[in-house]
Amino acid sequence: MTETLAYNVQEYKDEYKNIFKGVYNDFKSKAFSLYKFELEPLEYEEFCSSLNAGLIKCLILFEEQIPTAFLVYTTEISEALELNIIHCLGNENLNTKRRLLMDKFMEINRDIIKEKVITYPMLGSQDEFTPEITNYGFKLVGLAVERLNFSNIASLEIFRAYKQISLPEGYKIVSWDSKYKEDVYNVVNTAFANTSDALFDPRFSTREGCKDIVNKITGGIYGRFLPECSCVLLHNKKPVGICFSNITAGRIANIPLVGMKKEHCGKGLGEAMLYTSLSKLISKHLNHLSEVNASTETDNYPALKMYRRMGFKEDYYYPQAYRPVK
Repeated sequence: MTETLAYNVQEYKDEYKNIFKGVYNDFKSKAFSLYKFELEPLEYEEFCSSLNAGLIKCLILFEEQIPTAFLVYTTEISEALELNIIHCLGNENLNTKRRLLMDKFMEINRDIIKEKVITYPMLGSQDEFTPEITNYGFKLVGLAVERLNFSNIASLEIFRAYKQISLPEGYKIVSWDSKYKEDVYNVVNTAFANTSDALFDPRFSTREGCKDIVNKITGGIYGRFLPECSCVLLHNKKPVGICFSNITAGRIANIPLVGMKKEHCGKGLGEAMLYTSLSKLISKHLNHLSEVNASTETDNYPALKMYRRMGFKEDYYYPQAYRPVK
């Protein structure tokens, strides 16, 4: 008990703006190295503006009236309550500080968590908090980040040596067109509704939720959408599969979603879509992109093998925590 007497957790207020800046900028300087971020975090003024606009919320831990840690979360972006980051200055009492921030977070949101799943991607050093997070009712899914590095000649050679299958009769892969949207909402819903993705992103469990995901991908919310490098699998001219691609940072491409209706699985068609999208990415963007990445569950062996066959390598792993509605 004595080790926590000097600590106090408060919600962000404008009066804390000047004294909190140093802690935030410490996080910003370590976002890539410590937390594996791919996008540059907001500048401090933008961060404060987002707080004032209610787009994000922040809890600050004070130690003897000095900010030494914080927690950021969002409540409105999706159907889940999204815990984005827990950052602490230094290396002392890290999990004590994380627990105090989590206690306050759970207290403030006690009514919301009766209706919403909480999600928390425990990127980088945050995985040290994994044993403690389960005490708050969180469950864990292991995710692997796969990378096809364009500067790795061996990886590119594996991709170029890949032999694409011939599509069965009645199937065709075409470039993305917005006319397919209505059908793709259903494709994504049926592909992911009963997967672990729907546990930590409940939007996958409903058509309306999948509509939100697809519209945010194609609307550029999750990165610059690349319609020419995204493809749709047609069966008898009807969409049954999708592979999206975008650019999430200046030189980094991403495959945010590959899925198809269950009755078309097991024929290598997902792999064919991925290969088509990657071929277009490499032919159109090889000179100004450094890599393309994707993520998949660590126990999804067919997906892991698919990416390896294309020249991807597992770069790192992290626990995706989620707390179901009780």
